[in-house]
Amino acid sequence: MARLSRLISPRAGDPPGMRLAAKNRVIYGDTDRMGIVYHGTYLRYLEQGRVEFMRALGVRYAAIEARGLGFPVTDVAVSYFAPARYDDVISIHVAVTEMRWARLSFAYHLTVEPGDREGQDARVSVLRGLTHHCCMSLETGQPTRFPSDVHAQLAELLTPPSPSP
Repeated sequence: MARLSRLISPRAGDPPGMRLAAKNRVIYGDTDRMGIVYHGTYLRYLEQGRVEFMRALGVRYAAIEARGLGFPVTDVAVSYFAPARYDDVISIHVAVTEMRWARLSFAYHLTVEPGDREGQDARVSVLRGLTHHCCMSLETGQPTRFPSDVHAQLAELLTPPSPSP
C-alpha cells in the first residue's frame, strides 16, 4: 500500500516514461448536476489513455483479442485532486510501471493544461491513478503469458518504482 500511495499522491512527480497519450474534451454527458465530471467517468478516461498509449506503440486491443487474449483490469486506484468541468480539455498522461509474465500495470496523471480551461493559466492536476491488468486467454478465462512481441514492446517502457525513502 505504501508504494501505491506514493504513486498516486498529489505530491508525486510523474514517473519517468510518462507520456501524453490522449486529450479529451469534457461533454455534458460526462458531468453531474454540479457541472463537474462524475467520478466514475474518469475510469473511461483512463481506458482511453491506456488504449491510445498502446496504439501509439503498435499494440492494438482489437489485434490482441483476435489472438484470443484479453487484458482485463484486475485492480484500480484513483486519487482525485481537483474537479474537471464541462468543456475542459483533459490531458491523459500514461506510463507502464510493472510488467511481468502475465501482469501489467499503468500509472496515469490527468491534467487540465494552461489554456485548456476558460480563464485558467496554470496546470491543474485532476487525478492520479493506477490500473493493474492480467493477460488472459479469452477461450479459458485463465491467466496466460503475454505474447513475446507485446511483452517486449511494453517492457521497453517500464518505469521502475522510486526507491522508498
